Order: sequence, then structure tokens, then C-alpha cells
Amino acid sequence: MLLRDYLQTTYWISRRKIVNLIKQWDVFLNGKKIESYKQDINKNDSLRIPPLKIDEIIDLKQKENTPELLAFNKPRWYTCSKSDPHNKTFYEILPSEFKNKYYYIWRLDKDSRWLMLLTSNPKLVHEFEHPSKEILKTYIIVLNKPFNRNLKEKILKGIYEWWELLRTKEIKKQEDWKIEITLNEGKKRHIRRIFKSLQYEVIDLQRISIWKYKLWNLKEGEYKVI
Repeated sequence: MLLRDYLQTTYWISRRKIVNLIKQWDVFLNGKKIESYKQDINKNDSLRIPPLKIDEIIDLKQKENTPELLAFNKPRWYTCSKSDPHNKTFYEILPSEFKNKYYYIWRLDKDSRWLMLLTSNPKLVHEFEHPSKEILKTYIIVLNKPFNRNLKEKILKGIYEWWELLRTKEIKKQEDWKIEITLNEGKKRHIRRIFKSLQYEVIDLQRISIWKYKLWNLKEGEYKVI
């Protein structure tokens, strides 16, 4: 395991902070100063970072027993954040150790709900979220008024909102007020901005799948190893 991955998943230290600590010669492995966050670490190595009061013998067994990928059903009104002074975070309804063990993939807004993926491997966040991967994500949305099917082609061609192109891969009308929409990208408040530009309000947004992963029978607040 790389030193960077270990510090990020064990202590939730940002890569920038890790780099700064190394530049300041404040990270020691087996008594030697570390020059790169890509340093390999092994079980029983001695790790010391005085500014963070870390002085330990590395035990990777716990890491090996941590599932790499989880599906989680996020309820509404919880933010996707490690800490938020003004709102509840979804980590508050999960086991306490999850906050230090798991990253989230493809965040959901506070007022959106359902499928999230959590991973103990920070590399997977990049693998899923990098634009070149074009991972498909499907949502069910409820609008504040019946959807005009004549707008479908306009949405599929892409909607410009604040000089940014918001693209949609597929759109299906399920009911007058309910739409299924699939994206292969994910800009900030992507779906809500599309429909706001068309004079609609999204009053409920539920993500039902990410790539091949679905909610299965998970209730809100529940998770499962996948």
C-alpha cells in the first residue's frame, strides 16, 4: 500500500497536506525521512508524523478486512461531506468508523436521495468520477408540473446554462410528472439546472443506478457490501 492511501483512508488527510508534511520533513518511516507520498509501506513498519502526533506500528490487517465497495441508500436532507457545521452528514447514520474508512463516489445534493457508492480505496473515486470513464448514472425525478414530451430532443442535444453545456444520455417519460434520466457525466446540480432552465422545478430526485450497481432492496439509511 502507498503511504498516501494509508494516510488518506486511516486519518482522512488530504493529499495536499501530506505533500506539505513531506516537504517539511515531518514524515518518518522506520526512522527515515520520507521524500514522496508514493512511498510503499508494509505491515509492522514504524510511522511517525510529529505534527499530527502519529507514532505507530502499521497494521494492514484491518485494511485488508475492510470491504472495498459498498452500496448505500442515502436519505434526503443529509449532505455528502465529512463534516458540515450547518447540516447533518450522511456519515452520521452509518457506523462511526465509516467516516475514516470510506470515501463517497458521485456525491448527491442534500435534497437528493438513494444510491451512493462508498469505497475504502481512494483510487476508485478517480476511476468512477473521471470524465473519460463516462460512467452511466440513472435517476428518477418528479417535476412540479407535467413534462412536455416535445422538450425531449432539446434536452438530448444539450442545455446551455451559465455558459456550461449540460448533456443528457437518455430520457424517458414514465408518468406525466415523472421522468427517468441517464447521464454519463455529472456537473454540479446537473439535472436540476437542466429543468430549471426549461421552467420546471425538480421536487424529488432519486438515483437508482451507477453503472451496473443498483439499490437492490436497500431501505433508506442501509448499506451492503458489493
